[in-house]
Amino acid sequence: MKKPVIQIGIQEIFMAKAGKNGWDNCFHGYITRGTDEDGNPVVHAKIKMGTGYIVASAKDQQELGEKLDELVLANLCLNLCDDHKPALN
Repeated sequence: MKKPVIQIGIQEIFMAKAGKNGWDNCFHGYITRGTDEDGNPVVHAKIKMGTGYIVASAKDQQELGEKLDELVLANLCLNLCDDHKPALN
């Protein structure tokens, strides 16, 4: 008898921040890791922000974090979504 194969997907929790001291607004989401069509590592993120999402991808987690922080700040400054409260769920 064959043993059943268990498939597990791993996602990491990620946070982007914005504000005067950087911690006034914190938004949490998740990141996944993979490779692009050339086999290079890539990191993707999706963060819930109010009624919408911020999505980004980068070659590494450091670059991804910088992009997400900038996107959160731009969203807050430009009023891109109608609800700017951090998602609690």
